[in-house]
Amino acid sequence: MDVFDQYLYDEITESYARFNLSLEDYEELYQRFENLNHVPEVKPYLFAMRYFGWGTKADPEGVLTELRVLTADERIVSICGLYYDLLLFENENDSNAIRSLKEYADEGYSDVYLKERSHLHSVTKKAEPSKGQPSKPNQSTNTPEIIRYKRMSFESCGYSGLYFTAGDIDYLAARVYIEPLKTTRKLKVRSQIYDGDNAFSDVFSNEYTLKPGTTNFKTTGWGNKNFYGYSDGLYKWIVELDGDKTYSQEFRIYGGKLTKSGVRIKDVKLFSSKSSGALEKDRDNYKSAFEAKSLEYIYFKIFIDEPGSDITVQIFIRVTCLEDNSVFCDKYVLHTLNSNTIACWNGVGYSQLGKWNKGLYQYSIRIGESQKQEGSFTVY
Repeated sequence: MDVFDQYLYDEITESYARFNLSLEDYEELYQRFENLNHVPEVKPYLFAMRYFGWGTKADPEGVLTELRVLTADERIVSICGLYYDLLLFENENDSNAIRSLKEYADEGYSDVYLKERSHLHSVTKKAEPSKGQPSKPNQSTNTPEIIRYKRMSFESCGYSGLYFTAGDIDYLAARVYIEPLKTTRKLKVRSQIYDGDNAFSDVFSNEYTLKPGTTNFKTTGWGNKNFYGYSDGLYKWIVELDGDKTYSQEFRIYGGKLTKSGVRIKDVKLFSSKSSGALEKDRDNYKSAFEAKSLEYIYFKIFIDEPGSDITVQIFIRVTCLEDNSVFCDKYVLHTLNSNTIACWNGVGYSQLGKWNKGLYQYSIRIGESQKQEGSFTVY
C-alpha cells in the first residue's frame, strides 16, 4: 500500500468504526471503499457491508458463497476470520465455525469489519476447563440472555419495508429482528423517531416477555389515524434495549398516496452500467447480451404511458436464472413519476465486476397492478 492509499485507508476505516452511522454515511463509505478496492485490506470491509446491506444492496448468500471459495483457495486471516464470523451470525451454535474463529482470532482477526455484530468476543471469552480438573456442570444464573440485534423494518396498513407513502400509512411501527432466543427473556424497549437531528416523535416504551425461539418483536406505532402523519423525507427510528444498547434504521417517506393501479408499460429495454448509478453515456446503449467479466449492474429502462399527473408507484422486478431456475432477484421499489414521465429505470446486479454467473436469465416487470412485461437476456 503506497503512502496515499494508506492515508485514505486510515481515514475511511476510522470513519467506518463509528457507531450509529446513517444510511447516507454508509453509502458514502461504501463508495469510498469501492474506489480503493485495489487494496487487499479493503476487501473484508466490502464483504461485510454487502452482507448486511450497509450502503449497498444486501447480498448475504452471495457474500458467503464468495468467501467460501476464497477460504478454500488461500488462508488469509481477515477473509477466513470474517467467513466464520458471518457463519456464526447465521448459526451461533456452529461448532466448526466457533473452533475456526478462535483459531483466526489467535492469528490476529479482529471485530473491525462486523463491529457490534461480530461474535468474536463471545467466542474468545468462552471458558475452557483446566487440565486435570473435571468440568463442572452448568449452573443456572440470573444473568439474562444477550439480545443479538439483526435488523429493523417497518410496517403499517399492510405495507412493510423501508419505503412508504404518507397517504397510505397511519401508525407506523418498527419490527425488530433478533437472533433466536434460547430462554424466556423479559425486555424493556424505548423508541423514538428523528427527522434529521430533531426528535420527531415522543419517546414510547414497551415491555415484552419473549419466549424461546422468538426472532422478532413489534414496537408501538407512531403516526396519525387520518394518515399523513409524516411528511416527504428521510427519518431515523432509534430503539434502546434494556436501557443499554441502541440501534437505528432509516426509512423514507414519499408524499401523497400510492397509485396502486400503476401505469401501462409500453416497452422494456436493457443496458448495463455502474452499481452506484446509471451513467448518462450508458442509458441508450441497449443490449440483450452482456459480457460477465465487465458487468456490474443491468438496468431495465421502462417506457410507459405518460401518467398525466404526479404519482408514486410500486415497480416489481423479478429475475430468474434459467440454468438452474434459481431466483436471482425478487424486489419492489417505490418510484415517483412526474405527469409527463415517459421512461424510468431500475437495476439489479453486483457492486463488483465479474460476479455474474453466465447463462440465460428471464425477467418479469410490472408497475402497480398493470400487466407485466417479460423478456430474457444472456450473460456470456
